[in-house]
Amino acid sequence: MVQLVIAEKPSVARDLARVLAVRPSGKACFEAKDWVVTWCIGHLVELDEPSSYDGRWKAWRMDTLPMVPAEFKLRAVPGTRDQLRAVCGLLREPRFSEVINACDAGREGELIFRYVYQLAGSRIPIRRLWISSLTDEAIRAGFAALRPGRDFEALADAARCRSEADWLVGLNATRAVTIRHRTGESSTLFSIGRVQTPTLAVLVEREKQIRAFVPQDYWLLKAELTTASGTKFPATFALGKGNRFDARELAETVRDRDREHAGAEDPAGPVVESCKQSKTREPPPLLFDLTSLQRTANRRFGLSAKATLDAAQALYERHKVLTYPRTDSRHLPGDMLKEMERIVGGVGKIAAYGGFAAALLAEPPRPGKRVFDDSKISDHHAIIPTGKPIDPSTLGRDEQRIFDLVVRRFLGAFCPDAEFAQTEVVVRVGPEAGEKATAPEEGGNIKILPPPPDRFVARGRVRLVAGWQEVAGFGDDDEKGGKKGKKKEDDEEDGATAALPPLAEGERLSGAFEAIAKKTKPPSRHTEATLLSAMENAGKLVEDEEMRAAMRDSGLGTPATRAAIIETLLKRIFVVREGKHLVPTPMGMGLIDALPVPSLASPELTGNWEARLARIARGQETRVAFMGDIASYVQEVVAAIRAAAPMANVPLAAQTRPGRRLEAGGKRRPRKAKAAAKTAATPPAPAAGTGIADLRCPACGQGQVITGKRGWGCSRWREGCKFVVWFEENGKRRSEADLRAIVASGRQHP
Repeated sequence: MVQLVIAEKPSVARDLARVLAVRPSGKACFEAKDWVVTWCIGHLVELDEPSSYDGRWKAWRMDTLPMVPAEFKLRAVPGTRDQLRAVCGLLREPRFSEVINACDAGREGELIFRYVYQLAGSRIPIRRLWISSLTDEAIRAGFAALRPGRDFEALADAARCRSEADWLVGLNATRAVTIRHRTGESSTLFSIGRVQTPTLAVLVEREKQIRAFVPQDYWLLKAELTTASGTKFPATFALGKGNRFDARELAETVRDRDREHAGAEDPAGPVVESCKQSKTREPPPLLFDLTSLQRTANRRFGLSAKATLDAAQALYERHKVLTYPRTDSRHLPGDMLKEMERIVGGVGKIAAYGGFAAALLAEPPRPGKRVFDDSKISDHHAIIPTGKPIDPSTLGRDEQRIFDLVVRRFLGAFCPDAEFAQTEVVVRVGPEAGEKATAPEEGGNIKILPPPPDRFVARGRVRLVAGWQEVAGFGDDDEKGGKKGKKKEDDEEDGATAALPPLAEGERLSGAFEAIAKKTKPPSRHTEATLLSAMENAGKLVEDEEMRAAMRDSGLGTPATRAAIIETLLKRIFVVREGKHLVPTPMGMGLIDALPVPSLASPELTGNWEARLARIARGQETRVAFMGDIASYVQEVVAAIRAAAPMANVPLAAQTRPGRRLEAGGKRRPRKAKAAAKTAATPPAPAAGTGIADLRCPACGQGQVITGKRGWGCSRWREGCKFVVWFEENGKRRSEADLRAIVASGRQHP
């Protein structure tokens, strides 16, 4: 009997066909005696639109909400019908003994296969190919260890729950909020998403903090101290854990009295009161998962989350030099120990890493749970190189950067700890007054004049052993916080410096003192790196690596979807990029402020849902219980919106209308001609050149999608952009919903 293999993308299908000795030729599939390999084009199937369930759901009316189908229907994704027809036809053929789900090994890959399988009505037994690398060796090993499809029923349940929950919350909330805000004939489309809206709320909350921030003046007292040999080093006045003076007069009074005792010969002059030295060790950072890779690439190179994912995906699919990138794990399974020599050896053939790899091969490191821990792995292990040699110069610029980050992080994980010498020096200035100074409360300013003597603190940190940092680069951004995560101005405030001269207790110094005026600063706007951290932790910025790992199931979205969520916010003009920062637009801020139901924008609520989806995937919770709770929540949301007062106007809310225009009060406008009898999903073409405010051209990424006489195109067509989507294809008229699906997928349909 023949076996059918379904891959997620044509490129992966070609790789599988090559390993299975199937000639990669054919319009919709590749065929051989024992194998037929076909493919999806990402999602071929999606949940059907509301009107397919109930004719009353076509119109946007509050009295028809909530829409909660008893059973969800499926339909073809616009523009993919030909391939879907071919795949469904194969799934119905009796010649196949089994179908092998070779879609990406994760929740969305499982959903892509299961929806196609369901729409086809197939009953062919399923087996699952589950691999983390597309090298020929990994593919052969995967086919030798195919698993029964029933082993992944829980993952399929979680995938369906995610899809259906997004439909229920997104469509019902979008309609309810849009209808409640509607004024007159035209209305703004308020797009609400289960993950999208809470993510926007994170950005809006930060923006509000920035705008509400009132800077406060404070003063620091700095000293430049000099040893007998003439070596200078800085120090900062400190009283307990505080070093900020509340008033200029206080800082200058202390400055003036210290200037009176600035000489080394003065008995009350600067003297080293204490000198504490300690050694610290810093272990290598954990291996990359997708989110930590995106954060690091954004901080170091300014790459967007999408650009990082695209580069990592290309390195996985096309070049086959990285393992599966859409992972949330930062560890490796114990059975990969036997692969380390091969992978390190393969990486070592690349000149830039040859020396590091040779050292590891000469003295293999002991395995530890910081790298190998089966309990920390769910679907896929951390992102690591496959060991396939490659000339980095053949890679694109972003691909080179991502490959280099992953290889260095991988090699560094097996290197010794970095070691540092830390020194803290306290210098006393002025005579003893017999009074005890009162330190300010934690985080507070110095509000009263402290009695002498005054104490200045200097800290120094010197690296003794580079360890893993020699491979990864000193100061490698491993998101661990701590000293190397501090800003330069923080170092200046606490008297930190890279190194201090040799000092001994009782040593006399001379000094120069100066009061420095400062202002408190507002929190920084989010970059993609910090937003990814907030999404990972359900809106909470958590710097500690171990705590992040414990919270990873409760984040906004998944590593595979967070980049798309950010891009969606940008495309819908809820957010714009200003340099490296993400800034909510007036429309985005207005939407969050105007939401009648705050829980729609709750990162914690959405994070809890993601945690439940993860439990469903592990078989620890049922699909029925989760979907029952989502349906109840939607009922509550619609009821609350219905009872709420109309929202205030939202600035710049110039998005396209959701469907057929409605009169005030929710009544349909009368049709004036038979030609206008088409559904709201297929509106007549507006005048040539009309722009669609929230759609950016997927081809060039710069222009706006505009409406012409025969189709939609890019506003930069004069500059040479070729993007076009015709109004009609094969005698069927495309709707604006079809256009949006095409733009979202990045495809072009001539």
